[in-house]
Amino acid sequence: MVSFRFHLVSLVAVFLALGLGVLTGTTVLNRGIVTQLENNTNQLVETAGRLREEVRDLQRDVDVWQRFGSEVGTHLIEDRLVTQDAVLITQEGTDNAAIDRVRRGLETAGAEVRAVLSVDRRMAMAEAGDAQELARVLESEETDPNDLGEEAAAMLAARLTTGARGPDLLDRLLGSGFLLNRGPGLGLAALRDIGGPTQLVVIVAGGTTPPLIEPDRFLVPLVDELAGGGGLVSAGEGSTSVYPFVELLRSDTTLSRLVVTQDNVDELTGEVGLILALEDLVEDRRVGHYGVKGGVDGLIPALP
Repeated sequence: MVSFRFHLVSLVAVFLALGLGVLTGTTVLNRGIVTQLENNTNQLVETAGRLREEVRDLQRDVDVWQRFGSEVGTHLIEDRLVTQDAVLITQEGTDNAAIDRVRRGLETAGAEVRAVLSVDRRMAMAEAGDAQELARVLESEETDPNDLGEEAAAMLAARLTTGARGPDLLDRLLGSGFLLNRGPGLGLAALRDIGGPTQLVVIVAGGTTPPLIEPDRFLVPLVDELAGGGGLVSAGEGSTSVYPFVELLRSDTTLSRLVVTQDNVDELTGEVGLILALEDLVEDRRVGHYGVKGGVDGLIPALP
């Protein structure tokens, strides 16, 4: 007869054997997992090193192409607007990159930038007294802010299209803070040189934050009045603008046949495209719409 002690010893031996087997198997399994993880890590290190080299190569290529594009762009637009006067108009909150690109392009093309004027937030007439002050500046009896803004746009367009005659509206708008001077000094003599039927008016808006003044409140009516009065007018915005300006002009079937637009003036291609389009506008009143957004005729005007 097998004793209880024998059964107990046998059971203990079995459990010990199972424990040793599990321990041994686990050790072998863990070693395999560790080996696989080490191999994966080594492969990832090699891949990361290779990708870093590729990034360096690509960045070097990008730098070269950027330098090349900048130099070629200068050759494409250099001296295309010699003897041409221009006025650059924007509004507060517009991306500086777009404004700077346009101004640099005009100067590279040989144009004389007579003024850089920015529409101040006062033109939104959100503060008490702004509407009354603007009515006084315009010598208007209008009281509704929307109608008053359109009247101001129409009067400014007439001033820019015909030039200075009598008491200068530009001087009054600048003196009251509805317009700000962001360019060269503007004494009375310099103000008299602003405006005229052959002077380019380039209007730039757009930004990465909501506008201080909705474009359809002032800038769009300004473009409309300028174009309707026979002015040489173009409009541009940055490629990253979160609100439409150029799109509003392109969607107007009448206005779109009278103005030049470029929707990426914060980029080199937009700078080049705008200057080439302005040359077409000056030479034979040819208009077009260029850039990377909807409703364009191409990235830039076709070269002859």
